[in-house]
Amino acid sequence: MGAADEREAEAFYDDLAATYHLIFEDWDASVARQAATLGALLPRLGVPPGGRVLDCACGIGTQALGLAAQGFRVRGSDISPAAVERAGREAAARGLVLDLAARDIRALEPAVDGLHDAVLAFDNSLAHMLEDADLDAALGAMARCAAPGGLVLASVRPYDALAQERPATTHPRVSGSRPSRRATFQLWEWDADGRTYRVDQ
Repeated sequence: MGAADEREAEAFYDDLAATYHLIFEDWDASVARQAATLGALLPRLGVPPGGRVLDCACGIGTQALGLAAQGFRVRGSDISPAAVERAGREAAARGLVLDLAARDIRALEPAVDGLHDAVLAFDNSLAHMLEDADLDAALGAMARCAAPGGLVLASVRPYDALAQERPATTHPRVSGSRPSRRATFQLWEWDADGRTYRVDQ
C-alpha cells in the first residue's frame, strides 16, 4: 500500500465513519454477538479474564466495545482518525474505557506501546495491504505488540475464490423498516491482474 493508497483508505473510512453502523442490519446486536463469540474464544486460547487486547483495526469499535464491556482491557487503533473519534464517542456513551489512537497498522509502535495478550485485526482490514512488504510490516508490527505466547488474530475474505469469480457487487443487505428502510452494498471494480479491486460503498 503506497502513500496514495494509504490516503485513499484513510479518506474512505473517514467518510464512512458517521454511517458505518448502517452496513449492519443491527450494529448493536452485531457488537454483542461478536463480543459473545470472542469473549468465549479468547479464554480458550489462553487470554486471561481482564487480559490486554489490542484491536489495531478497531474502526468505530465493532469488536473493541463488546470486549471492553466483558472486562477486557482494550486498546484500539485505526488508520482513520474519524473512526477512532467515533469509537471514543461510542465508548463514552456506554460508560466504557477504551485507549484509542489513530495509527497505521504497519507502524503501531510507539503510539501503541506495551505487550498484549491478544492482537486483533478483523473485518478484512489486512486486505488493504496490497504489497507483500506492507503485509509483512503489518503482521510484524502486530506480532511485536503481542506478549510472549500471545495471540495474533485476523480475518479476511476468501480471496482465492473471489479472485477466480471476480464478482462486480456484493448482495444488497436490506434492513430497517418504513420509512427508514435502507439497502447497503459494494461495487467492486477489478484490476486486470485479478489481484486487486476498487470498492464503492
